[in-house]
Amino acid sequence: MKVQIKRLSECPLKDGVEAYNRGFEGYFYDQSKTTETFANRFGLDGLSPEHSLIAYYEGRPAGIVLSGIKKINGEVIAWNGGTGIAKELRGKGIGKQLMNAALDIYKENQVKYATLEAISRNEGAIQLYQSLGFKLVKKLKFLQFNEPFPEGTFDTAANYHIELASPAELGKVHFYRHKTSWQNHKDNVNGGNAVILRDEQNEVVGYSLFKKFYKEEEVANIGLLQLEVASGREDRVDMMKTLLKHSFAPLDLAFQRTTVNTPEEDTELLELLGASGFKQWEEQVWMIKELHNT
Repeated sequence: MKVQIKRLSECPLKDGVEAYNRGFEGYFYDQSKTTETFANRFGLDGLSPEHSLIAYYEGRPAGIVLSGIKKINGEVIAWNGGTGIAKELRGKGIGKQLMNAALDIYKENQVKYATLEAISRNEGAIQLYQSLGFKLVKKLKFLQFNEPFPEGTFDTAANYHIELASPAELGKVHFYRHKTSWQNHKDNVNGGNAVILRDEQNEVVGYSLFKKFYKEEEVANIGLLQLEVASGREDRVDMMKTLLKHSFAPLDLAFQRTTVNTPEEDTELLELLGASGFKQWEEQVWMIKELHNT
């Protein structure tokens, strides 16, 4: 099979768009991109053309791996932001070739951990990644609620102080969750919002990280990326309620509210969201391969 693999930075942009659209044809959700929306992903998701790859089959773009590399909490992390192979060429080993080439780039850049997410139903992709040494670390939940909340939702008698912050400021929270999927990390949230919660003694006891999307100056979507509260306290649920109240405001309006990659072990948060009307609509797996060249 005549397959040539090139870095995206060496290829015309239109080839990247063609490779992406062919690679994600028939995917679970419409992933088709225009030139503009394809290019925008690199800034929004911290992806790098230099570290991304295109596979050409008989001279035509036929597959793609998008990657980002960044130092997070002192460790160099790589993220696979999408792997796709043209529909008629799947199952012929091109995906494995691309992934091995991507891993070589990661090693060149002293990456310690290669990470990716895959939809749980995508068994073929998960098997491919496992064959390359990726381990399934955890399951990640997507929940959604699109209606106005009933009056009093998330109310609590407890008294907390809310401090608006930038995502970068969450680094000063001693229990900030650094080990999280790429798009949920404070360093990779473009235009995100954050809230820090303090108790009556002015101690930091919680935070949330979220992103708001607007349409014609009205909130159209809020995606909750992280919500953490201090461990060992009896008022953990009250703290979560307070953070949710501020993260998903305004509560009396109907628009899409989503949790993004909420780890399955966050049982208290998931139960609270479920009791408030949220329903699961998707699940991903988070996979990591440790590279031993660092």
